[in-house]
Amino acid sequence: MGKPATHALTVGIDPSLRGIPENGLAHRSPIRGLKHGKGALGHRGWAGPMPLRSHGPHSYVFQLFALDYQPELPDTFTLTDVVHAMTEHVIARARLDGTYEIR
Repeated sequence: MGKPATHALTVGIDPSLRGIPENGLAHRSPIRGLKHGKGALGHRGWAGPMPLRSHGPHSYVFQLFALDYQPELPDTFTLTDVVHAMTEHVIARARLDGTYEIR
């Protein structure tokens, strides 16, 4: 099993949103308030699933954290910055697990 990679790192999702439109997590998101950090793959915004063809199923875990405040992060924030800002501020969490493969 390979090392996990961050395919998207986004903060500032308005809790009153009823959903995120298609491509809403892509770079230059159309949703006001969203900020994308730089993930482990070097992308800002959703990098999409990228398993190698015939490499078997890859697992994807989507996590959403509700915080008790809006963190102020630099424009170049990373996963380390977000984890630090979240410490002691998580009030709820959601998780969705899935798999994807290219045959």
